[in-house]
Amino acid sequence: MTSSLQKGINAAKAGRMQEALDFMKDAIIEEPQNADVWVWIAAIIDDLDKQEIFLKKALEIDPNNIPAQRGLAYLQKRKRDNRDLQGDHLSDHTRPISPFPSSKQQKTAEKEAGWSKLNVDELNGLANTEEEPAQEGFFQNLPKLNTIEIILLGVVVLVFCFIGLLAASAIFEFELPLNSLSFNKPTLATEPPYPGVFLYENEIFFDIQAHQGVPTQETGIPTSFEEDPVIVLWQTTANPDQMRLIYETGKYISFQVFQGKSDADLVKPEQSLQTGLYCFQQTPEQEESEVPFYWCFRVAESDSE
Repeated sequence: MTSSLQKGINAAKAGRMQEALDFMKDAIIEEPQNADVWVWIAAIIDDLDKQEIFLKKALEIDPNNIPAQRGLAYLQKRKRDNRDLQGDHLSDHTRPISPFPSSKQQKTAEKEAGWSKLNVDELNGLANTEEEPAQEGFFQNLPKLNTIEIILLGVVVLVFCFIGLLAASAIFEFELPLNSLSFNKPTLATEPPYPGVFLYENEIFFDIQAHQGVPTQETGIPTSFEEDPVIVLWQTTANPDQMRLIYETGKYISFQVFQGKSDADLVKPEQSLQTGLYCFQQTPEQEESEVPFYWCFRVAESDSE
């Protein structure tokens, strides 16, 4: 099947310029990245400014296109000389796209075909709107992405960045500030009523007394009915950086520390707690003969269960 470009070439060589122009319009849509299409359009029309636009577009697509190079050099020389050469036509200088009919025959054919300036303007519009301007370098061949694809690409990039940070923290042994990113961060409605250590539940502060050594009585040991209770340390000698959370079986429980109202430390276990006794143990800085301090609380099943 003959392409629109070849049909336009055949019509142009036969002197049917309007017909050739119509075929070239179709060729732009079919082959927008074919430099020969733009060279032939420039050779068909007589508008110098439009010819220059189309030849430059051909060179954007194919910088080594010899006919486009010859044609552009001719136009630039013609502008420099500022003179109109009688019987001279661009097609005479863009070999090997010739032979064309003589310039006199072309003008006769154009007159008979009823050419209008609108035809040239339509081509110019196609050059400016049908195809995005060519971009240089790597980005020229990138596919266009819709909004959803851009969002997904952003999510993938964020995930890989996070994985990279985790890998770097493991290799170089530094901690990431993940606590501040936690979606389960506890908050205080008010500050504690006085300095000390408290079980914070249902916006109520339950005092936890300090015991030197393992407690032997239930005094100062409140009960929580939550699987992940919040312990508040405010203006006290209890230091979460020096404390360990111990279950009654002797198992150590990991916990997180958050910053709360009035610089209070909010301590929360990283896992759901079973029912039983839990104690924060803090060894004194001078460990000679001093007994560790304990702040204990119990976890019980909720009455509603």
